Amino acid sequence: MADSTNQTPSEETQSKVNGGFTSDTSELGKNYWAEGPIPEFSQMLGGFALTAYEFPEDGSKGIALYNGKAAFHIDNNNNITISAGPPGQSGCGGKFVTNTQAQLQKSKSITIEVTGRDDGGVVNKEADENGNVSEDSMPSYSLKVYGPVHIEAIGGDVAVKGDNVTLNASSTLNLKSGKDINIQAGENGGKINMYGGTCEINTAFLNKNLSGGEYSEGAGEVKVKQNKKGASVSVDTPGSIKYTVNGDYTVGVQGDYTMGTSGNYNVNADKDAAFAIKGKFSQIIDGKAKFEVKGQEVKGTRASQQETFVVDIAAPKQARVASLLVNTGGLTEFTALKDGYKFEIGKQLASLELTDKNKFSVTTGAKLGAINIDEKQAVIEYGKAAKISIGAEESKIENNGASVSVKPAEVRVTAPMIYLN
Repeated sequence: MADSTNQTPSEETQSKVNGGFTSDTSELGKNYWAEGPIPEFSQMLGGFALTAYEFPEDGSKGIALYNGKAAFHIDNNNNITISAGPPGQSGCGGKFVTNTQAQLQKSKSITIEVTGRDDGGVVNKEADENGNVSEDSMPSYSLKVYGPVHIEAIGGDVAVKGDNVTLNASSTLNLKSGKDINIQAGENGGKINMYGGTCEINTAFLNKNLSGGEYSEGAGEVKVKQNKKGASVSVDTPGSIKYTVNGDYTVGVQGDYTMGTSGNYNVNADKDAAFAIKGKFSQIIDGKAKFEVKGQEVKGTRASQQETFVVDIAAPKQARVASLLVNTGGLTEFTALKDGYKFEIGKQLASLELTDKNKFSVTTGAKLGAINIDEKQAVIEYGKAAKISIGAEESKIENNGASVSVKPAEVRVTAPMIYLN
């Protein structure tokens, strides 16, 4: 037998037993864990259980109708929960269906969370009477309304977000704002595509801020019509402007037309060029000027003008005023590489001719004087009666039948009367 068997307890143990328990024995059986509901009523109804319960802690009550898959629950916190079970083998089922003549929902807030279907959320499976299963595309959330739809946020914002958002109007799509309409594609640059037969913009101002470029391509016409008096068009660019026109280019200006350039001004015309100026015409050239007329005709054309360069100047309104005035600060040279020069005044009134055949001729009409100089002689005439001719072989003075002829070997005088003094 062990030493501790049937021995008297120690004084310390006897003192604790005689003094009693020091802790509150009423707390020993208390449950500190939240107590679950205690059924007050429970009954099976065709595979469904109807249970009414109570929480003994605060006396709150609830009721539930369930079969392990679907449930209708009104809990002790005044929440109503409806849970539909998973679909059957045919793919049908698991839906919450409400069929009413009208509905009215009023709440302080509504939150709808659609987690998607287990098969991807885009497939609707249906089976016919023979058990054949067909799959149709079905969105995770679908709202179909026969009639008008009105969504209004009073005093708040409306936000729609998705990977791709499509607004499809079978007739007219209206976007209306009380203030601004902002359209943004991408955070750092996207693309906005617009397709339509006609795009009409009716606004007071149209401002463009382009960091890249503006490109127009197609067969459509471009027309700008401003109906406000004093309206202007301004183009300011640090780069270049290039127009390539395969047809005609017409500019009609009712006011002044001014063109200024810091560089060169070049005009190239493959065919004809013309200026029709009703008022004054002035050219001031600070540098040097050159006019070169080659007289070449465009291939495939024939000009009506036979002369290479024509200057046609009308008579001035005042007498004794020059029609053509040329002022030069130095020597003036005229060079004709062929044929020579010919100057005429009026219709056979006077002429000056200098040819490349070593001939110089000045005429002042049939009854006036004339000077003709060629390689053989120089002749001065006045009308038909008086004439002086000077040549290397003979020099002669004639006047109304009388003449004086001087040759190297003789001098001959012919006249009705000869006076010698």
